[in-house]
Amino acid sequence: MRFILIIIIILSCISLKAQNNAGKFGLEITKAKIGLNVGPYRGRTSLTNGLFNQGITGFGQVYFPFQFAVDYRSNFSDSAMVVSEYNNRKFLLRPSALLHIVDNGSMIFGIAIQLSFLIVRDFYIEYQLAGVYIEATKAGAPDLYDGFNLHHFASISKPISRHFSLSFGYVHMSGAGLSNGIVSNQDAITLGVKWNL
Repeated sequence: MRFILIIIIILSCISLKAQNNAGKFGLEITKAKIGLNVGPYRGRTSLTNGLFNQGITGFGQVYFPFQFAVDYRSNFSDSAMVVSEYNNRKFLLRPSALLHIVDNGSMIFGIAIQLSFLIVRDFYIEYQLAGVYIEATKAGAPDLYDGFNLHHFASISKPISRHFSLSFGYVHMSGAGLSNGIVSNQDAITLGVKWNL
């Protein structure tokens, strides 16, 4: 009986110590953010697959003024003081709207969700998935066609001040079976800047 009591006390002490690093998941109200990413693109069909030398593409994002954040419980007390776009959170889940324009006149617009993970101090790896609709011109063929597609964006981002962050990313557009017709397939490498209002 004493042995069980000692084990319970030890486990309780370990549990209390672990609570110092307890995590918290919460909804945070933030200021809106605007992002702009620009870079060269290439098609992924047999006619256009090659170097990123087909032209220039870019997309803008408007982040909604709220986010889901995961961090140590003690760090949520700093919510009133904003030090950067990420506010040093360990993980963020952020919704946004995007408009993607290709130099051949094609336009892509949709709604996205972005995951941001802190990898080392002030560097974040991000993945964004968007459901988009493409309005393609004839010049967009054979890589872009009208219809619903998925817009994938993977990037590494770093805040450089309270209001600005820089990123380097890779965009992939694909049909992913969302349409019964011919699907789009295009890649881009982009440099980006985000403005935290």
